[in-house]
Amino acid sequence: MSDLKSDLKDSAETAREAVSDGVDAARQRFQKLGEDVQDRYKKVSDDVRRGAERASREIRRGAERAKDTYDEVSKKAEKSYRRVRSQAHNVSREVSLYVRDNPGKSVLIAAGVGFLLGLLTRRASRDDD
Repeated sequence: MSDLKSDLKDSAETAREAVSDGVDAARQRFQKLGEDVQDRYKKVSDDVRRGAERASREIRRGAERAKDTYDEVSKKAEKSYRRVRSQAHNVSREVSLYVRDNPGKSVLIAAGVGFLLGLLTRRASRDDD
């Protein structure tokens, strides 16, 4: 019987050591898994940060280009507006001078233009019917 007790004690001790070794192995695996997860999280976090920084730089560049283009177009439009306004003023002045110098011709020209416009609008209204 003492052999049986001794065998049971040995078996229990062997089982306890096996369980302890299994627990240690599982603890090491979980620890390694936790470290792997932390490493992957850090890598993904760094990738996301770099991507966000790159996107931010591109957005800033795009905004600067848009502002530069807007400024350029605005200056060109203002310059064109001033030129057209000046030309219109010059034409208006020349027409006024011509009318003062040639009042009879001016009235006849205006009447001729009015007559032609009347004919064109009358034909256009007939074509629409």
